[in-house]
Amino acid sequence: MRQHVNRRDFVKSAVGASIVAPLLLKGTPAHSPGVYGEDQPGAHIYLTPFDYDGVRLLDGMLNKQYVATRDYFFNLPIDVMLLGFRKRSGEPPQWLSAMARMYKATGDKPILDKATSLMAEWGKTLEPNGFYSRHPAPHYAYDKALCGLVDLYHYGGQKDALPLMEKITDWAVQNLDRSRSNPTKDDPDAGHGLPGQGMGPREWYTLSENLYRAYQLTGNSKYKTFGDLWRYPNYWDMFTRSTEPTPYNFHAYSHCNSLSSAAMTYAVTGEAKYLKTIINAYDWFARTQFYATGGYGPYEMLQPPDGSLGKSLESTIPASFETPCGTWAGFKLAKYLMQFTGEARYGDWIEQLVYNCIGAALPMSDHRIAPPASLPGPVAANMSIMSTRGQTFYYSDYLLSGGRKVYHGEPFPCCSGTYSQAVVDYHDLIYFKDSTSLYMNLFVPSQVTWDLEGNDIKVEQATSYPESEITTLHVNPTQSAVFNLKFRVPGWCAGASVEVNGSKQDVAAQPGTWATLKRRWAPGDLVKVNIPMRPRLVPIDKQHPYRVAVMVGPVVLVRENGSSMVAGERDPSKWILPSGEPLEYRVSSQPTPRFVPFYRVREGALYGMYFDLQT
Repeated sequence: MRQHVNRRDFVKSAVGASIVAPLLLKGTPAHSPGVYGEDQPGAHIYLTPFDYDGVRLLDGMLNKQYVATRDYFFNLPIDVMLLGFRKRSGEPPQWLSAMARMYKATGDKPILDKATSLMAEWGKTLEPNGFYSRHPAPHYAYDKALCGLVDLYHYGGQKDALPLMEKITDWAVQNLDRSRSNPTKDDPDAGHGLPGQGMGPREWYTLSENLYRAYQLTGNSKYKTFGDLWRYPNYWDMFTRSTEPTPYNFHAYSHCNSLSSAAMTYAVTGEAKYLKTIINAYDWFARTQFYATGGYGPYEMLQPPDGSLGKSLESTIPASFETPCGTWAGFKLAKYLMQFTGEARYGDWIEQLVYNCIGAALPMSDHRIAPPASLPGPVAANMSIMSTRGQTFYYSDYLLSGGRKVYHGEPFPCCSGTYSQAVVDYHDLIYFKDSTSLYMNLFVPSQVTWDLEGNDIKVEQATSYPESEITTLHVNPTQSAVFNLKFRVPGWCAGASVEVNGSKQDVAAQPGTWATLKRRWAPGDLVKVNIPMRPRLVPIDKQHPYRVAVMVGPVVLVRENGSSMVAGERDPSKWILPSGEPLEYRVSSQPTPRFVPFYRVREGALYGMYFDLQT
């Protein structure tokens, strides 16, 4: 009999969705009056996102995914969402957070009404003392409940969320277990989540972020005091020492996610060591953990930088990256880093995650499927428990032997909640701002309205990027105004250029930086940005320099039908040729394989991502 519940089973569990992102501290410099008018410390903020306000997705790949996700959750009956919790099994719904953000981003009143009704019905299931769950992971359950309530108040204006927040927090303060161990794969708190293994009864190490958000939102010191308790120095301090960090075999998603708690600790304290933590942690992840897709954590575990990441591709277990949860954690961390540093380079990771991870995930589904016959026995058995509701894409598979996109076998796993959060987060990742500049982080069909000292600056972006190298911006201030328009030059991009009203501009466009256009902008100004892309090979790690994936711009390409790949030339332009269709390539002198974007691969289709070059 299993001793610990699997985290993937839990979404059937949570009122919030897994640990929220946006910073509520609005540009407070360190050691200046804080958001409540008192002299409190805080982080220095260089950039701010639009916090789901003033940005619209226009017709394109991301908007289609958003609309499908919104409709799926809107059409789920509330009784289905609440069924487990009404049976006192500790399974409240996880989707309040995403629905509140959907409302803020789009003004979708019906989705807010549904979230409000769901909150009210969930509130009726609480016991008088605030007890919210009999689930074996009460820390995890509390965190998600708090997250959803914070978002419903912040984004939906629902004041009834506040007494529920207080009620469950009072119970948590009195009752949550304070004993904590350093989670590794051999520890019951590990949460590494392989089939048949558990996450441990607590998963305490992601609590501070939402508690600090609740504190910033309400000014109630109870939330800060409780948040202080759940800081994670045994892990965070690894990234401020002079020695190499060693979080080997720690649960990958949770330990990426925990860095958002470190970010919020910096937000409320202004202590530089927490900023150093998240900067150095990101650099360590990028140097040692990332696949070409931006994903990380094979078998849900962080890897020692000894070639283990490359060796993971030789496995027979299709669990390369826990996609929706891992994407959500990455979005949050990168967004915090951009706010606290102002650096463009973190947007590259966001872009990778958009097109190769959550944007490449199968949609939420209610249909019944069978596991592929080619899967190993234990994995197939785990996926054989099917449900007509809540089919969710859980793992992306990058194995050398080829992979398929399949739905997780259990209904509404944890990734169903983070899927909805990550998709709505598209609205909050495209544009950033400061007092004098509008920043374009992603090249996505969209519209933004920026209030510049009472002058509404409307910018509409038209593009088919990444299937085109061009994005066009229509700039329409209410009145002409001087400001900076900045766009991110991806780290892989050489030769980016920009035109204004048909005239080429002399601007610095170094890879990994913001290119800046400063001028007096008038209604009707037209900006055209060119982002050149060509195929390149990306090694899995330094121990396997010839084990590579093919990328074009931010997009990972895969071989259709999992066809074998033999190549010895390290310059892909010599053997990968355009097929005539956007982002599709063929191998010279061979009818197959054809390379296509990973995001175009459909359910059950065989593909190959990585291969070994002949040396």
